[in-house]
Amino acid sequence: MAKMNTVKSARKAQTCRVCGKPINVGDPYKWTKPRYKGKIAAHPDCTIPISMTSSSKMVAVWEEQAGLNRTDPESVAEGLRILAQTVREVGEEYQESADNQREYFPDAEQADENEEKAQELDGWADALESAADEAESELGELEELQTERDDPETKQGRADELESEIESKQDEILAHLEEADNCPV
Repeated sequence: MAKMNTVKSARKAQTCRVCGKPINVGDPYKWTKPRYKGKIAAHPDCTIPISMTSSSKMVAVWEEQAGLNRTDPESVAEGLRILAQTVREVGEEYQESADNQREYFPDAEQADENEEKAQELDGWADALESAADEAESELGELEELQTERDDPETKQGRADELESEIESKQDEILAHLEEADNCPV
């Protein structure tokens, strides 16, 4: 990863590569110069995405992980499924690399490493899909609890109990996002 540098006062005007707004003379900014890429200047409060600083195949996975909504139980299953699909695609890229390396360099250790990464990513994608299935099932239970709570026939004492159950169920659903942080490679 490239070193991040900070400048208290810009000597020349430039454009923030993240938000596209100008960095004027005298403004503070940060910059980095990743290997094989051009200088990236950004406002201090702009977050430079990893895709600008890395050329790894894993960039798509990292960006998908960062984009997960970690506060909305209703988006957990869909987010995990999208992440699983991205993980599978990256795993296929590693497998393709391994196959190509074996074809041209039969004894290449890198081919074994790439194939191992592909297998680990495929296993992780399976775990993500399983977590998504569980979250989806629990979301159905959550919706039933919410319907019962909102029913005018529900007595006040039961409504408080249901509210507690709903909060607990929401926490259970959000806990499935922990699987998204268990990247094996």
